[in-house]
Amino acid sequence: MTIGGKPATSDDWVEVRNPADLNTVVGRYPNGSAAHAASAVQAAADAFPAWRATPPADRGALLLQAAGVAGERTNELAPILTAENGKTLMESFIDFGMAAMTLSYYAPHPEYLETKVLDNDTKRLRVERQPLGVVAAIIPWNFPVGLACGKIGPALMAGNTVVVKVPEFAPLATLEALGAIAGAFPPGVLNVVSGLGPEVGSALVKDPRVRKVAFVGSTETGRAVMADAASHLASVTLELGGNDAAIILDDAELDEQAIGRIVNGAFADAGQICFAIKRLFVHESRYDELVDKLKTAVDQLIVGNGARPEVTMGPLNNERQFNKVTALLAETKGAGLEVVQLGSYAEGTDAAGGYFMLPHLVLNPPDEATVVSCEQMGPILPIMKFSDVDEVVRRANDTEYGLSSSVWSRDIDKAFAVGSRIEAGCTWVNSHNLSSVDVDGPFGGYKQSGVGQEFGGEHGILQYTQYKTITDNCLG
Repeated sequence: MTIGGKPATSDDWVEVRNPADLNTVVGRYPNGSAAHAASAVQAAADAFPAWRATPPADRGALLLQAAGVAGERTNELAPILTAENGKTLMESFIDFGMAAMTLSYYAPHPEYLETKVLDNDTKRLRVERQPLGVVAAIIPWNFPVGLACGKIGPALMAGNTVVVKVPEFAPLATLEALGAIAGAFPPGVLNVVSGLGPEVGSALVKDPRVRKVAFVGSTETGRAVMADAASHLASVTLELGGNDAAIILDDAELDEQAIGRIVNGAFADAGQICFAIKRLFVHESRYDELVDKLKTAVDQLIVGNGARPEVTMGPLNNERQFNKVTALLAETKGAGLEVVQLGSYAEGTDAAGGYFMLPHLVLNPPDEATVVSCEQMGPILPIMKFSDVDEVVRRANDTEYGLSSSVWSRDIDKAFAVGSRIEAGCTWVNSHNLSSVDVDGPFGGYKQSGVGQEFGGEHGILQYTQYKTITDNCLG
């Protein structure tokens, strides 16, 4: 942990095991306490006055240095992230790439924080965007480094100070990376704590000195975070769960590249991405063609230890997630639905020695089936037929979630028109994966998928500020 620019430790240490080999201990992390959370918030509060007074251009220069630190540590820490998280090494490199990008994204744009001035014969008006104070960022285990830096970048650029709580299921690489990144800033500007969510995370959210909470995780936990933050009226940005629909229209291109994008959208990180494809709707005239092509492509996935170069899908991250997805698969089979198991294990893989699961397709299940209506967060993809656009839009919107979606068509104008009708914060055209996210547009969920947005140029950084109006309308 890093508190006030210094290493912090605990008397209690927790082992982290490799989800691809449960007999292997990757490392240990300090199990922090509510007292550590309080100390980190105090350090951030103490650092806030000087940091907010630092010119935005100077803050941006330090963020660029921090992005360089993230890049420098990638080769060392990406293998550790793979070992503790389970994802492939390529996915770990992508995680660190996200970190460097999001730290540097706002750095060249101090103008986003410029004061608006109106002077005339009758009044003088200044509208400032001022920082909020201490920001608490609580990060999940699926892309912990990139998601943490996605909060750190705009929060620090806006003049706030930050306390990050790293995820207990994949803390090691993130603790190291953020500890190094914190060294690019004055002590206390960026603090990093670890520990269990119910103790450390809850203590951060309930601390009245915290003026904003940025959380990524499940909808259930997000509700609890919002309730705790409301106790002292802290603002929140919540990126929560999704039941993300991909809609294949009758004129969609289904060549090898498109099929590869669909496979990646559903099965990257073993399906453990908040905006992964979780419901695939296919026009009835293309259903058989798509299913045949998907079967062929998904069957090429090689499941195993993500550190091995031939592996294209790693294990699930933790026992709780594994048990949840295993139970969902059993329920789906028990309901008599058509389930197709595909892919293969890398040679020598001990499937019982880790949280492994082969990829599965579920063919034309009813919308009310649990596998369709829930957020699977695993390598299970339900594929449903539809007849017309009005029908599929209605079915895609028939969910409590609204994080992302995609529309696939050769007619881009038609795809945009359909996408505009989907109740989700983002709709992509002819893609649906990590590379689809365009940071120049706001990203956030509708309905139970979140509160607030991030990125989107000026919009994203202003989420970490508050208005200050200074006026004299007694002139003249």
